[in-house]
Amino acid sequence: MQLGTTQDKLKAVGVETVAVVNTALERARLYFKYRPARVLLAADPEAATHRAFRVPAGVLVEDESKASWALGTVTMGQMQGALINPTGELPVPQNPFAAMEILNKQDGFEPTETDHQIAATHGMQLAGHFLIDREGIVRWLQLEAAERIGDLSKFPSDEEILRAARGL
Repeated sequence: MQLGTTQDKLKAVGVETVAVVNTALERARLYFKYRPARVLLAADPEAATHRAFRVPAGVLVEDESKASWALGTVTMGQMQGALINPTGELPVPQNPFAAMEILNKQDGFEPTETDHQIAATHGMQLAGHFLIDREGIVRWLQLEAAERIGDLSKFPSDEEILRAARGL
């Protein structure tokens, strides 16, 4: 999802957009220097905002009997078996790790030590999209892969968000 174009459409219906990334401020500044975003951004390296809004973060477990995507637990084998290509950029669906590697190469992105630390700390952090009214009440939400692991990296379309915003 391109937040810049979504933000323009939302602004037209009276909605302001804020994006929160779970990375260090310096790393976010560097990234967005080369890939500017037209939305207000906040850096939250501890993912406190994600926790406050109850956006799940997956947990890797070794014992398959303790793995349940509904409970946020998954084995490495299940992660590697999940084939994704949510934006159609990949020639064929790949597991999330291979997909990330391919897309990083396509973008010319080389992870730094900071990126590796973020991945080690918050590598399974999912994303959430929220429409919050002026009183601070969440009126609509969409959580990444809320129902199944195969929905990793699938996000709502502009039209889905706009439909929700217009319905409020």
